[in-house]
Amino acid sequence: MPNRKAAERINLYVTAYQFALGQIPAQQRREKPDISLRIHASIRRQLKSGETDAYRIAFTALKDVLVPDTH
Repeated sequence: MPNRKAAERINLYVTAYQFALGQIPAQQRREKPDISLRIHASIRRQLKSGETDAYRIAFTALKDVLVPDTH
């Protein structure tokens, strides 16, 4: 049933996004206005790769956004 699967993905996205964004202090969000867009992009990438745990997705998104790239 395609509608049910789409609804589950939307719910997974919303849960992960709200949890991730809620972990970032308001001051830090003001200092980095693109942070919400970067969280969104990370969550989308993870959903496309098949991740299904909202909290794991949120944690990875936070890592992607907050941990400096050391390459």
